[in-house]
Amino acid sequence: MSLTKEVTADKIEVVTGQDEEGNTVTCVQVRTTTKVLEDGQLISSSYSRHVIQQGDDYSSELANVQAVCSAVL
Repeated sequence: MSLTKEVTADKIEVVTGQDEEGNTVTCVQVRTTTKVLEDGQLISSSYSRHVIQQGDDYSSELANVQAVCSAVL
């Protein structure tokens, strides 16, 4: 029996809005999927979300999230 865990950022959304002063604000919303597999078969999965805003440190994010953040933030 071999258990493995896979974590992927499967949805990345760029959202632009305005702050209280009317300035344009961009943030990146990330949905992360965590899958637990037993001998290659999915036995559990879950989702979580977090937001990265301008000025946040995103250096610990997955590579695809870092690429999007570098392009838009």
